[in-house]
Amino acid sequence: MIVAGRYFPPSEARSIAAFASVVGKRQLRFETEDAYVLFEGPPRGLRSTPRLASLTRRIELANGARFETEDNDGADALLWKLWRLPRGRMTARLEKGWPAVALLLLLIAAGGYLFADRAAPMATEHLAKVTLITMAHPMSEQALLALDRYALTPTGLSAADQARANVLFERAEAQGRLGAGGYRLVFRGGWRIGPNAFALPDGTIVMTDSLWATMQDEDEALGVFAHEISHVDHAHQLQRVYQISLWPAAVATLTGDISRMSEMAANLPGLIAQAPVPDDFERQADDDAGRMMRALGAKPSRLAALLERLDRAACRGKDCLGGWVSDHADVAARVARLKAEDVAPVNACAGDWRATLSLACLRSIASR
Repeated sequence: MIVAGRYFPPSEARSIAAFASVVGKRQLRFETEDAYVLFEGPPRGLRSTPRLASLTRRIELANGARFETEDNDGADALLWKLWRLPRGRMTARLEKGWPAVALLLLLIAAGGYLFADRAAPMATEHLAKVTLITMAHPMSEQALLALDRYALTPTGLSAADQARANVLFERAEAQGRLGAGGYRLVFRGGWRIGPNAFALPDGTIVMTDSLWATMQDEDEALGVFAHEISHVDHAHQLQRVYQISLWPAAVATLTGDISRMSEMAANLPGLIAQAPVPDDFERQADDDAGRMMRALGAKPSRLAALLERLDRAACRGKDCLGGWVSDHADVAARVARLKAEDVAPVNACAGDWRATLSLACLRSIASR
């Protein structure tokens, strides 16, 4: 193997047209066209620049001399004979094979999208549903303490109103997966973003005084309670927390590490106070609420009426109060589904491919 190039003597800027080759037992030789030997010896201290596109390749010797060539393939072969690993071959191949690189990047992007849009939600749903109540309870208590400190005030409801609400809540909770006694209703006063109710992972349902005052009949109250109980049954709040901390959640769930769970709980108050509930969670909770209301002899359309009333009152001019409606899914679509529940149950696993891919729907389909 003979490689043509230019030889630069040590500490000199001038170059000499030369040829590089390997002779004897891995001896490197540089010689001129008329066979005058410029250098011959073992390649101790030899350094070579990496291969990069068609840039000039340089081989440097320990004595300060260097050899430059445009023959990248020849330089690689020379280095292999000297038992030196050429650098940059993969980079050069990738640069020449840019269509393959573009395809690889496209596949990586598609894989990332599929993981974020399908695999990750299914993983968080599974993790949330296998989380022990002993882990969910401290998270819920920590979140409620934070909300009490920064967003909520003590309730002003009378004892009679609280007793009436608890009677209705007991009727609703009997329809939930945890059954009677598996949930807890707590009352709070002011809420900085308007009338509201929300569920915590351990089965605690928080309702504000202003939301109770907005309800016009028992059916509306049953609908709100059933809706929030569904959020507990499907571990929606845990899923929201786990979606922003998937790997710590997996470790905490598998190891039972309460300390990690406590760290993730710090995200829950912010999610409740500021982040909209995902549309598929709301559809699932509305559909469950409709089913539970029918079982209790109530009309799902009464929950729809409450949603419409809250929606009309949510914004007055530029002052939007928000609350149980504005931080949830599209109100018009929710109202239409709930009104349809008065006539025929809505299949929660139909009409939306994300819902169909949930673990609950997949199990339902498999059991048919």
